[in-house]
Amino acid sequence: MKKYIGILIFLISIWGCGGSVSAPPGSTITMSPAEITVNDGGLTAWHTQYFTIYVKDSLGSPLGNVKLSISYPWAVPDSYGLVQFYNGSTPVNSPFDVETDDFGTYVLRVDYQAGGLDYKGDIEIRSGAAFTKAAFTVES
Repeated sequence: MKKYIGILIFLISIWGCGGSVSAPPGSTITMSPAEITVNDGGLTAWHTQYFTIYVKDSLGSPLGNVKLSISYPWAVPDSYGLVQFYNGSTPVNSPFDVETDDFGTYVLRVDYQAGGLDYKGDIEIRSGAAFTKAAFTVES
């Protein structure tokens, strides 16, 4: 009985601290869409793509306020780059950290240049031991 009370006190103390935590073991991260290939032979121009990231526990329940680390090899917070990540409306560097909302989701905005350009890489999302990636390719 003392063992369960100790665990309960520990969990309440973590919950009461607020802030984000990493996804616990057995959690999954998924991203939609899971793959993007852009074929654009036109003039070079900026475009926007949104990805929805979901974090769920081992039973499939959404995990809110989970810390995520998001990266892509071509992402920089500069309009002279090929790809820009945004946290809301603010350009951010890669990698950058965010957290899921109360429903276990995060919407990632990605601005990218296409038209006469070729590049590819994986958008990677990590939290604790959970990991996923989405192939993002631009072809002319």
